[in-house]
Amino acid sequence: MENTEGLPTASGEALRDQLTGPILSRLRQAVALHLWESRAIRVSVDEPFRLASGNSSPIYIDCRRVVSDPSFMRLYSTTAAMMLERKGASFDVLAGGETAGIPYGAYLASVLAVPFVYIRKKAKAYGTGSRVEGALKPGSRVLLVEDLITDGGSKLGFLEAVREVGGEITDTLVLFDRQQGGGDLLAEHDVALHAVCDRATAFAAGHSAALLNDGEHSSCEDYFRDPKAWHQLRGLTFHEA
Repeated sequence: MENTEGLPTASGEALRDQLTGPILSRLRQAVALHLWESRAIRVSVDEPFRLASGNSSPIYIDCRRVVSDPSFMRLYSTTAAMMLERKGASFDVLAGGETAGIPYGAYLASVLAVPFVYIRKKAKAYGTGSRVEGALKPGSRVLLVEDLITDGGSKLGFLEAVREVGGEITDTLVLFDRQQGGGDLLAEHDVALHAVCDRATAFAAGHSAALLNDGEHSSCEDYFRDPKAWHQLRGLTFHEA
């Protein structure tokens, strides 16, 4: 479906996010444009990107690319802070997931003036063996901060680590949501997802700024709709999860 300006219309979670107000909506669009202009979002239909799974993709999102950009990090923290406030997220501590969630969590914690810890993917084989590094008191309300979410599976280990040491976690913040089921999986574990940017917002912003053409947009949507069929149509091998 398209709006009156002929741009892709956001749906689902993106529409719910817009209900928090036009200022936040514009900030999220600005985040999306910054990701496009910094090439943290890249599209290549003719020469797809190879993923860690062995599969291919016409789009690649590299959230690590912008952590060294002070102007982007200020925009990220401003948008995240407003989103968390307007959505009523309650937390005492921010926790960054190893590794890409650490810079985002640490920066935002400094801006919000709240304590910060980070969570290891696996416990160390030496020392205390703790997966949560930093001071986390039992009963603390923890906001998990990550860079990206796809299906959400990798976040469950972080939730478990926080809860094992007595922390309470009901909210997760990500810079980018690929909108491939991650929010639904977290909801099954009583955790709400808050995305500073998502696929629908990024595609609409990129299209309106002529950073994403019609053919690229169509190919990306075909990929997200049915990755296996997208691979088969191009004679590419698809590896089942």
